[in-house]
Amino acid sequence: NILIEFKTGEIRKYELLNLIEFDSTRKRMSVVVRLPDGTIKVMCKGADSIIEKRLGNTRNLEKTNEYLENYASEGLRTLLLAEKTITQEEYESWNARYEEATLATENREDKMNAIGDEIEYDFELVGATAIEDRLQDEVAETISVLKGAGIKVWVLTGDKIETAINIGYSCKVLNNDMEQYIIDETEAGKISDQLMDAHKDYRRSK
Repeated sequence: NILIEFKTGEIRKYELLNLIEFDSTRKRMSVVVRLPDGTIKVMCKGADSIIEKRLGNTRNLEKTNEYLENYASEGLRTLLLAEKTITQEEYESWNARYEEATLATENREDKMNAIGDEIEYDFELVGATAIEDRLQDEVAETISVLKGAGIKVWVLTGDKIETAINIGYSCKVLNNDMEQYIIDETEAGKISDQLMDAHKDYRRSK
C-alpha cells in the first residue's frame, strides 16, 4: 500500500495493484492503483516524446511543452505525467494476461512489456516534472584532461536536445568557440539532408 499525506493533513491509502517498470526502450513506467473510493487508475510518467503519443487528447499540451522547453534550456531533466481511469472489468481482463506474462518461461520481459503496452494509452495529461541532475565532482576537469590527451569524448543521452546542450557546456564537452550543428530529424532522407547542409556550412566556415 501507498500512504500519501496531503497539505490538509489528510492521509489517504492507495493500493498498488501493478508496477510496469521503466526501461530504456519503453522510456516510461506505470503503476496501477486502487483509490480509497475503489476507483482504479493507471498512472504513467515518462519522456515527453513517448507520453505525448499516448494521450487521449492534447488539452494543456502546448502550454506544458513551453514549460518543458524552458526547463530543458536550464539543463533540467524533464518528464510528463499522465493518468486514466479504468473499470474493474477492464482491470481484471488485463491483469489476467499480465499475470500470465509474468509466469512465462521464454521471452518473459518482452511479453510483459507487450501486455503493459496494451493499457498505457488514452491518457489524460496531468503535468510535468523538472529536476536537476548535478554532475559529479571533477567531471569537467576529468573530461578536459581526456581531451587534452587526444581522446575523443562523446555524450550519449536520452535527454531533450536543450538539456543535452546545457549539460555539454557544464561538463566542458562543448564551449563557446565551437560551432553547433543540430541533427534532429527522424527519417533517413531528412537526416542525410541535414548532414549535408551541416557539412557545407562547416566547409564554408573554414
